[in-house]
Amino acid sequence: MTSLDKLSTLSALGRWDSTGPAQHVISASGPHQAVPSARELLDKVLRLGRDTHHDTCGWSSSNQARTDDLILQAMGSSIYRATTPRGSCALFKTLYTNACNFDCKYCVNSLHNRRTYSYTPEELAKLFHILHSRGLVQGLFLSSGIGRDPDTTMEGMLRTVEILRDQYRFGGYVHLKVLPGASRYNVERAVQLADRVSLNVEAPSESRLGEIATVKNYKVDILKRQAWIKEISSRLPSGQTTQFVVGAAGETDLEIIRRMRWLYDEMDMRRVYYSAFEPIPGTELQSRAPAPSWREHRLYQVDRLYRVYRYTPRELEEALVGEFLPNVDPKITLARRFLDVPLDINEAPLEELLRVPGIGPLSARRISSLRRRGIKIRSRKQLAEVGVVLRRAQPFLRLPGSYQPTLERWLQPSGSLII
Repeated sequence: MTSLDKLSTLSALGRWDSTGPAQHVISASGPHQAVPSARELLDKVLRLGRDTHHDTCGWSSSNQARTDDLILQAMGSSIYRATTPRGSCALFKTLYTNACNFDCKYCVNSLHNRRTYSYTPEELAKLFHILHSRGLVQGLFLSSGIGRDPDTTMEGMLRTVEILRDQYRFGGYVHLKVLPGASRYNVERAVQLADRVSLNVEAPSESRLGEIATVKNYKVDILKRQAWIKEISSRLPSGQTTQFVVGAAGETDLEIIRRMRWLYDEMDMRRVYYSAFEPIPGTELQSRAPAPSWREHRLYQVDRLYRVYRYTPRELEEALVGEFLPNVDPKITLARRFLDVPLDINEAPLEELLRVPGIGPLSARRISSLRRRGIKIRSRKQLAEVGVVLRRAQPFLRLPGSYQPTLERWLQPSGSLII
């Protein structure tokens, strides 16, 4: 099948739907909408794929197609290799529509002077089916702007997934965004149809959200819907997630960390994601400085310390300088603060060893296994073999029969670790 034949097939998937005037042709059966051209459909795929740039679905990277096939070129901005609860897979990541009646000051969808695009449920479902049948994707990440209203838009998104599940018998991974203000009925439908759902919290508080979006009600449109998802999440295989836009609302890291803890503890959030704010030309926040990428990275590290390593709230806040994280690994900061002397690798409790930089849950389990078998770790080689990152861990560990310098010997005059 040639590229032109493929384009012809794709162009016939559905009718063109935009906010501009509809094109009509006259036939014996009367007026009807013209079938979109291949170029129009490709424009739609490109735009609605690129506009999901800030929606995080787990670690992901775009698969840019290096090919003369125009279909694959269009898909290059929409197909992501992502880590999902089902494992690594290629996701078709797209908006249902980029039309939006909300006024988020940082978001490209708030620009009403640009061309808008929308899929129909049948069109999007068939497009995904073709990509899936060709082995290009294994899952779907479906987000959207707020078109006419949250429920009208969500009904189109839900109908898309219903077609995939019922008509095309797709049993693979679906991550579905719940739109702020959606009805409980549509939230329940989303939970029934998807593997994972998400509703972005965006900011750590009602006042902070008001700085960047005046239409959304933080407690009602977002937190209440997240509470509904929690109530019915027993039917949701991969739980719910959410995301902060870091630096858009002038919030501090302390505010984000406290809200992050609350979301995990009170909303049973499976994951919290962080997206560093980037100003978009034409938006109200176009002149605001971007958030540094390292700030996003440090928040992910603190998140992991709480979610995986079970650090206490007090410990997390000890990593702050004022109300912000410095650009230093927080685990190293806390180890330097709380580990007064190097730990004996063979005697220290495992919960203390997990506080050592370079020792994670897997290497801690391996150390525990050696202990149960009566095997002592006596060399750096053995440490490396169980997965300990020596460069990070060595200043905080003591091996038997070897001289271990005090922590002060590992510090420069400025007080930073030599690693």
